[in-house]
Amino acid sequence: MTDTNEKKTLVYQSVFADIIRRQYSHQSIITEKMLIDKYNLSKSPVREALIQLCSDGILESLPRIGYRIIPLSMKDLSDALTLRLLIETKALEYSFPNINENKINTLKVLQQEKESIVDVKDVYVHWELNVRFHITLASFSNNKYFTQTLMSLMKTCFRGVYGYYENFWEEGDNKGNMPYHEMLIEALEKRDLEESIKILKTDISDLKSYISLSLQSMGSI
Repeated sequence: MTDTNEKKTLVYQSVFADIIRRQYSHQSIITEKMLIDKYNLSKSPVREALIQLCSDGILESLPRIGYRIIPLSMKDLSDALTLRLLIETKALEYSFPNINENKINTLKVLQQEKESIVDVKDVYVHWELNVRFHITLASFSNNKYFTQTLMSLMKTCFRGVYGYYENFWEEGDNKGNMPYHEMLIEALEKRDLEESIKILKTDISDLKSYISLSLQSMGSI
């Protein structure tokens, strides 16, 4: 990776993380100059990162003004979560015969990381690890289109996770850390495909139900 690409990746990930953490509102205008000053970088990597964020459907360009977060309707998010459910369960079906001990151990390492951050109140940290778990699971299918499509959907599904985690932390509820991943790993070790798919569906459906209820009161995000 070149130095320019590393800087572009830094800006991309930092802006994306700040969006998840709600450091920017939907009315915020993000400009090249703002990010150049913030990260003390040249224009090129900043512009490339903003272009990529637009390409990924996270930001939209406002000519001669700057960039802002693309508004997302409740239906858009619901549709994305529905597609996630279809893709992830089908990927699991395809990959199940080839999920061996080494693959399960890879998931266990991610689960251990999740357990190590249980007291960390940072939405981005939790969401990023959640994404890694689901992408890793889908990658066992050896079908790049499953993985690429899921990654794109994850960049849409992040929109509702701030309230999902914050609500439970504020209430002192640990539901934001429901052990779906741990349960899924146990089902995979038992070679129980039906139970594995059931747990995976519950994991995604639980998030969808919460976000749908949350967005009904907000209209859109």
